[in-house]
Amino acid sequence: MENIYFLNKSFKNLLSFSFLVLISIATMHAQGCVDPVVSDTSGPGTICAGETATLGATHDGQTLNWYDAASGGNLLGSGSPFLTAPLNATTSFWAESVNGGTGTPVTGAARVAPASNSNASVVNVTSPWGLAFDVNEDITINSVDVFLASNTSGTIVMQLKDSGLNILDESTISVPAGNAGNPVQHTLTLDFFVPAGTDYNLVAESSPVMVREFSSEHPGFPYPLGSVGNVINGTINDNDTNSGLYYFFYNWTFTPGESCTSDRVEEIVNVNVTDIPLGDSNQTFNSGETLADLTVTGTNLRWYSDAAGANEIPDTTVLVDGTTYYVSSTENACESELLAITVSEILNVIDQSLINLSYYPTPVTDQLKISNDEPILKIEVFTILGQRALIKQYDTKDIAIDLSSLMSGNYLVKVATQTGIRTFKVIKK
Repeated sequence: MENIYFLNKSFKNLLSFSFLVLISIATMHAQGCVDPVVSDTSGPGTICAGETATLGATHDGQTLNWYDAASGGNLLGSGSPFLTAPLNATTSFWAESVNGGTGTPVTGAARVAPASNSNASVVNVTSPWGLAFDVNEDITINSVDVFLASNTSGTIVMQLKDSGLNILDESTISVPAGNAGNPVQHTLTLDFFVPAGTDYNLVAESSPVMVREFSSEHPGFPYPLGSVGNVINGTINDNDTNSGLYYFFYNWTFTPGESCTSDRVEEIVNVNVTDIPLGDSNQTFNSGETLADLTVTGTNLRWYSDAAGANEIPDTTVLVDGTTYYVSSTENACESELLAITVSEILNVIDQSLINLSYYPTPVTDQLKISNDEPILKIEVFTILGQRALIKQYDTKDIAIDLSSLMSGNYLVKVATQTGIRTFKVIKK
């Protein structure tokens, strides 16, 4: 009986101990972090090929990250709103929220304070400037100190980047004026969550003048981040090692602890792709024909006089020998890429009446002189957009047409004889 009693008592003690362990583990997890939730995501729904999309998410975590897969995958960026790269096909994005731990904060990490007043501001051509570091467990960088040397106030654009130079977090922080002779210490509140990993960069994309130290002014890397990692190098120009310089960020305060992540929520961006029009890139035409006479297959064709598609022209535009025109299709409010068509005029028997046509000067200021072997019956002047600016009737071989009333620019001059028509381009000064 005594043996049974002691066995029962031992079993009860074991149960009590196990229960206490479970409570302790649960308490430790609660003290570490709480799983966040992404409750909703948003996006444009549908965009045209080549456009970017702005995505957003509602969540209750400290950080929001965007991935290209439902699990694992590549980190594409952070924050809400998040701007994607230009998209050319329907693409899925997944939002994940992250909470950092709530352990005991560590202060005075990395280099506590500078030993000199040597200073500079970030130079655009080698931006960003900062420090590379490793951590062997998850932390949240709560703040760092900078020493301001500029005599005016400004802003610092702070970024946390991973080893692939993806921006994990970013913050634009206003700072007061400083002093070159006696730099002003100022704390930047960051709250950047950092998962355990190597080759992170804490950098300033832009900054006012702040203290940074050359190798002769600081003992040398690495500088410890408590017991969880080290600041290993200075860095410029996105991961170019600059081991001789300690850039800007002193007296790190961070909180160690596990990270908790939400389930990922998918946001789909549908991309409408409009096919480029079909047509030969080199086509011929008869004098007097327009863009509408070219052979092109597409939907809601739009014509342009430039490869950038900045200057749209009507399909009534008279064709000019040797000119390249550009055309697109439009479907569902989405415009295709441009098809370039270079045109060549067909010189046939009818055009022999204008074979020796001559004109000068070009550019022209006021009087444009035109001569031909056969009498000219009519002259029309069009803008480059196909709008008629002048029309004159004649019956002579030599003409001086007054263009002084026209604005400066490019014009098409259409000359007609009894049996033929010819069009040429002039520049009006």
